[in-house]
Amino acid sequence: MNVERTTLSADLAVQETTADVPVVGIYLVGAGVVGSAILQAHLDAGVTVWLVDQDQDAIVIALQRVRFDDGDWDVSSVQKFTDSMSAIQFRRREQPLSCKQTLVIESIVEKLEVKQAFFAEAEQVFGDQALLCTNTSTFSVSRIAESLERPERFSGMHFFMPVAERPAVELIAGRETHAATTQACISHVQRLGKEPLVVGDGPAFVVNRLLSPYLNEAMLLLCRGVSAARIENAALRYGMPMSPLELIDWIGMSTMFDAGRAFWQAFPQRLDPAPLLVAMIKSKRFGRAADAGFYDYVEGRRSAELATRSVELCQEYCKTEWALEDGQIRDLLAIPMWIEAACAFKDGVVSDHHSFDLAMSGGLGYEHQRSWHGYFDSLGSDHVLRAVDTWAVHARAMHAPLALLELLRTHSPTQALVEYAEV
Repeated sequence: MNVERTTLSADLAVQETTADVPVVGIYLVGAGVVGSAILQAHLDAGVTVWLVDQDQDAIVIALQRVRFDDGDWDVSSVQKFTDSMSAIQFRRREQPLSCKQTLVIESIVEKLEVKQAFFAEAEQVFGDQALLCTNTSTFSVSRIAESLERPERFSGMHFFMPVAERPAVELIAGRETHAATTQACISHVQRLGKEPLVVGDGPAFVVNRLLSPYLNEAMLLLCRGVSAARIENAALRYGMPMSPLELIDWIGMSTMFDAGRAFWQAFPQRLDPAPLLVAMIKSKRFGRAADAGFYDYVEGRRSAELATRSVELCQEYCKTEWALEDGQIRDLLAIPMWIEAACAFKDGVVSDHHSFDLAMSGGLGYEHQRSWHGYFDSLGSDHVLRAVDTWAVHARAMHAPLALLELLRTHSPTQALVEYAEV
């Protein structure tokens, strides 16, 4: 392959060429914020990779986002890959250009029809032997695969934001995904120095299934007059690495809306959608990438207080103020996650309840003096039962299946969760 190259020790001039791009290799499709973060994970691991996007400007912006801390890299010029896509290659000099396995990881817009159309095209471009992966956090892997001739070579590979700080990657097997495909994905994730979390296909998979009620409750608490500072303090004491409101800013309001809608459509009895999210989108408070979410951001640094416009929206949507103790705020954030984990385990999304510890620590950065399961065991079953009894009439996310509550009367929270899966 004849590709014009430049070293990173000089100013990088990016210009389109017409050189042929080889089909064999690792391709990251989507040069947005999430795609750039996934690219960074590959660069940190020293993996030669192509970045592909319809928009050449997006590729150039992604190039400005990434850093090269390890090794001597060559970067190609932007090249036309197909009629609709351009590509750029990042290669460590000491590595050969050859690659035996083609792996495509997509992180484009969260619209089902767009993803289906992309993978139908990708199957033709990359050939029958390529492994195709989607970074979706919203859609069923099996639904996306309906557009494919070889769905057995298709998988979910879901990275978590911020990617550099989250060691786990969710691997989702669709109905027709072959075990060999999953194993190849496991190997790739491990090559990146991350830990694979293999889960079944289902609404929101595992991490986002637990996360959706947690983030939604945080926004509802804001609309009940609880300050952002108290919500953040409760989250940190629970074991989360940041405020849930800041995490929403990281995820982005539009992605959060798509994920929340998918959760609500799948489980309408377990969520009261927070209207504040739609109001934030209408006010163009799109999140951290736009420097304007619940907080303001300057050069990536979060403001200490909520943005003025965010406060105004909270006041607009605050109909009734709740007088809550700090422990009650923690319960309203944490216990819906435990309830959802019990339901997910019963649904067979994971085969081992310890997967929830990995999902929380590796996917969400949860860190406590005890494990995530241990946190609820330290609260005790009586505490969880009292909290559910107190708040279930006010918060749909605190509703728990009766069989699960009955088990709590005679078992620890972890034992009850495990036993409930077998009821």
